[in-house]
Amino acid sequence: MRVINLKFTLFIVAFLAIILSFLQLNIFLQQDTCLDGGNVWDYDENRCREDCLNWNKVNGCIKLNAQQVRLFNKCRNQLSNCISKKILEEICRQNNLPFNKQTGECYAEFTKNNCYKLGEDWIYPKICEETAQN
Repeated sequence: MRVINLKFTLFIVAFLAIILSFLQLNIFLQQDTCLDGGNVWDYDENRCREDCLNWNKVNGCIKLNAQQVRLFNKCRNQLSNCISKKILEEICRQNNLPFNKQTGECYAEFTKNNCYKLGEDWIYPKICEETAQN
């Protein structure tokens, strides 16, 4: 009787391990499909998003508004210069991120501690002005 209970318990544990591994594999497949589609995987919410420019551990989702999402979807299969620097600067500002005037990029992992430490080529967000006044 003990041998049967032990075998049954081992079977249940093995069965649960297999189910958990399939669930984990499913998450990896969802992430891969999301990224292949040109979207961003949100690791906090474990979901695919098209309303993020980027996702990182420091600031999470770098949000896009509805108009910007439409523009990015339209430009998805075109050359990299399809989105203007003006639009990228607007995205940086609405997410309180600094914008590099020369390269046209946001510093996505920016924190208040980095205010005015990146150099002259950067346009800093308003949170840096508030920090400097305090």
